Amino acid sequence: MKKLTLILLAFVLVASACKKDEEDENTLEPTAAQRGFAIEYTATWCGPCGNWGAPRMHKYGHDAPHGALITVHASGDPMYNQSLYASFSQDRPTGGGIPSFWVGDAEGNSDNDMKTLLASGDADAGIDLSFEKDGNKLTVKTMTKFFSPASGDYYLSVLLCEDGIDGSASAGAYKQNGTSDPEYKHEYVLRASSVDGNAYGVKISSNPSDGSTVEKDYTFTLDPSWKNVYPVAIVWRKDASSSPLYKYINSYKK
Repeated sequence: MKKLTLILLAFVLVASACKKDEEDENTLEPTAAQRGFAIEYTATWCGPCGNWGAPRMHKYGHDAPHGALITVHASGDPMYNQSLYASFSQDRPTGGGIPSFWVGDAEGNSDNDMKTLLASGDADAGIDLSFEKDGNKLTVKTMTKFFSPASGDYYLSVLLCEDGIDGSASAGAYKQNGTSDPEYKHEYVLRASSVDGNAYGVKISSNPSDGSTVEKDYTFTLDPSWKNVYPVAIVWRKDASSSPLYKYINSYKK
């Protein structure tokens, strides 16, 4: 009897631990920590993009492993998404050439721009997310939390990006010009948005109060050719009086 009691107790403890681990995994807890954000406008046919553009973007990714890093591919490239390219570049223009970078709300000109953004201190809002794939559907759950009272309209975009796309010399149309890396991979490739054709998402709050939270769910239909896709979430504040119109606040990549 005593042995049976000990076995049952052990079972209960194991079950409780499993339940706690599952709850911890599914609990979203945004923080004010600045995660970082960068866009690179690029293309397979662009030599400088492979030569120094991609290494800079990888440096940004190393500095901000949980930030939203996005490569937006231009016309003539098999990864070109016309509507999302137009949406991003309307508010964050390329300046007439590529590679072209934006880090936060500033055009990126240096390998150290991401470190500068990360050193700017805590953000007014933070995001956490979880996601689950079921067949050709990807469901993303987000929570945005505001850490101080704020004025204005706040937007959230959830984007799908893809890593690990073959860009080597044998990759056909995906071959990246300008690189000497025989195993070159395209990273951070923008694939889809939670709002079709709109990179800046939808309004989630107006004049949020300190400690207020907003929870949202999004469902994406995956293209069968996308192999290593994942979501990134970005909070913006819309400011009609300045450029860019959508001010970067914070982001998160799982």
